[in-house]
Amino acid sequence: MAAEDLSTACTMDETLTNNKKRKKKKRSCYQCGQLDHRAKDCPNITSNASSYLQFAKRETPPDLGQFAASSSAATNTTTTNDGFSYIELFAGVGGFRLALDRLGGRCVFASEVDRFCIKNYQMNFNGDRPAGDINRIPSDSIPEHDLLVGGFPCQPFSSSGSKAGLADTEKGMLFREITRILKDKQPKGFLLENVRGLLLHDNGNTFTIIRTELEECGYTVFFELVDAVSLLPQERKRLYIIGIRNDLDCKYTFPSIPNLGRGVKDIIQQQSKEDVLSEEDIESLTLTPHQLNKVKAQTYTQKYPGSRFLCDVSLPSKTIESSYSSYMVGSQFIPVLPNNSSSNMSESKVSHEDEHIKWRRFSHREVARLQGFPETFHLCSQRAYHHLGNAVAPPVIAILAAPLVQTLGLAKNNNDKDWGWIIAKELLIEASPNDYRRIELKKNLV
Repeated sequence: MAAEDLSTACTMDETLTNNKKRKKKKRSCYQCGQLDHRAKDCPNITSNASSYLQFAKRETPPDLGQFAASSSAATNTTTTNDGFSYIELFAGVGGFRLALDRLGGRCVFASEVDRFCIKNYQMNFNGDRPAGDINRIPSDSIPEHDLLVGGFPCQPFSSSGSKAGLADTEKGMLFREITRILKDKQPKGFLLENVRGLLLHDNGNTFTIIRTELEECGYTVFFELVDAVSLLPQERKRLYIIGIRNDLDCKYTFPSIPNLGRGVKDIIQQQSKEDVLSEEDIESLTLTPHQLNKVKAQTYTQKYPGSRFLCDVSLPSKTIESSYSSYMVGSQFIPVLPNNSSSNMSESKVSHEDEHIKWRRFSHREVARLQGFPETFHLCSQRAYHHLGNAVAPPVIAILAAPLVQTLGLAKNNNDKDWGWIIAKELLIEASPNDYRRIELKKNLV
């Protein structure tokens, strides 16, 4: 499907959804689009690994997606002159792919269940369409690949989620789909991402089980907490797990990441020709008095006001979560000052107690910049905060994946120890506003 058709389809979905809201009709299931149920009760989507046999009995075949690269993938060997091949599980909008494609990778398969994520993915990656529920896809239907990557669902391990861990039959067990594919396909390596809470869950027992099961698949496992705040103006500490197949007999060392010391002022949209944020946009993002009062009344806000109101935009933001919304506890807001100018804001520190200051949410584009997604990356407005909050930061992935690709011998003779940093710099520049701030960033990166 052409990008124009996908964009039109996405716009039509958004228009239909907005019309439903205005008419106060029952909201549709975001997984399948039907009106007679909500997503949590969707009969067409399941993530319960124990239901795999039940699905196998269904007449409807699993959705295997469509990838241009998979049609040319070798049957018995994966590495070609065109670079290494990889699959992206729980793909979301394609954060891993943005980095791995820059490193010479070819995505031959991806899996995602959120229909808006899938449309967003298609629009940004030449129409490639991720497969559906990974539980329904047998290993034989997954192409051979060099590398497996994925950010498996973090809600069972997150401090803001269910904390049920592997006992969560809907999302926690999806980790076992990774081990199934690793056992059956035996790629050379893998790169996984999750919240840091995974290390602490159940006093560390959950991670011990995960690490053991990965090792039993035939891999040596390396892991480390990495904070994206070194590169981006957002505090985002995540657990990265890397595996190398045992027979390759090599080790991985996590690279050091330079600290750029960036602040939110570096990404804020302004009322200017270069970076348009209209008065209407600002108004739609600004908290109403009712919303502001609810935020201030929350116990968490009273205890940690700086986590809710970013009074100094020369500092990085708190972690953008998938629940980012009007006044959820995981949401942080920035002040609305005259002309919404980042240059004015960088010189001004405000007080969250100042009743004259208005506060607003980050725009979709600002959140994309906080995550390191290029300005050219298309964003569907439907559930954009949710999708971006769940995404990985592409510049971080580039820095971590480059030495892995080199260690596995997949780098097409690229042995530059700064290869990942070179790609990360490209992504950082492309994810910055195309004005004087991009010029300043280029100078700083040099």
